[in-house]
Amino acid sequence: MMYIKKLVIMILISFTLLASGCEEIMNFKQSSKSLEEPSTEFYILGPDGTAKNYPTNYVLGENGTVIVEIINHEQKPVNYTMEVKLEDTLLPLPADWQNICIENDETLEKAVTMNPPFEGTNMDLQFLLYNIDKKRNVREYQFALQKS
Repeated sequence: MMYIKKLVIMILISFTLLASGCEEIMNFKQSSKSLEEPSTEFYILGPDGTAKNYPTNYVLGENGTVIVEIINHEQKPVNYTMEVKLEDTLLPLPADWQNICIENDETLEKAVTMNPPFEGTNMDLQFLLYNIDKKRNVREYQFALQKS
């Protein structure tokens, strides 16, 4: 009888230790997630959805399309705005690119069509993403466009 009593006590102690260990693991996972550095991912993809085959040649008057992907890891909803510049000249974008609200851990993936208004050789095309809340540039991509 004494043996069974000791066995039951040992089993209860084991379960208690196991439960407290699981709780510590859960607390660690939650605290490590909150320690992650807030960040935003910003990608410019080719029209086929890959990080290649960007349109770099164009004919004046013809459109070029890229896919923009923004992933919010800022640990809160964030308001962004995007600019596209060709040789430091702002290109017109639809109004929905002026105020982009993305929830935490959400992704926006959307095509952007541009129609460069002038021609040139080796022109710089920049995609600039800003975090409106922090008033800072998040990321920027630069490409060289060629006249076809």
